[in-house]
Amino acid sequence: MIKYNTIIFIIISLFLSSCDKGLEPLGEDKTAKLNVRVSFVNDWPKKDSVIGLRVAAFKLPPSESLLQEISNGNATISDLITDYNINSKNIEFIYSDLPLNLMYIVVAWQYESDLTSQRIVGVYNTSNKNVPGTINLNFGETVNIDIEVDWNDFPPQPF
Repeated sequence: MIKYNTIIFIIISLFLSSCDKGLEPLGEDKTAKLNVRVSFVNDWPKKDSVIGLRVAAFKLPPSESLLQEISNGNATISDLITDYNINSKNIEFIYSDLPLNLMYIVVAWQYESDLTSQRIVGVYNTSNKNVPGTINLNFGETVNIDIEVDWNDFPPQPF
């Protein structure tokens, strides 16, 4: 009788230790990707006035403090793009806190060394250049969007 109890105990222990994710579906991707293709039209400003560009994706429309939006987890920002006079650039964001709605996706131009010296030069939109488009991301999705930066015609600034 002790042999059977020991064998049953070992089998149950093996079964329980191999089931670490409960009733979770197999093979489901836990992330979503947002691919942003930024294209540039018209002549770039002088090289010394382009410290860099960043793509930023906001969960909510931004307030007056970009740094506060980042620290609150409201924004995801790309690395500084230091390429100059390029035709396009691809940026990828990977999100794991899903589902997620992104309400304001922009390209910001840093024109001086001071981090607060930035201007919005491109906004993701679907039809009206002055109305930001919204992206909904769910598990396993990859969403591709385009943002145009027209160096002669900037979108309205958020603040």
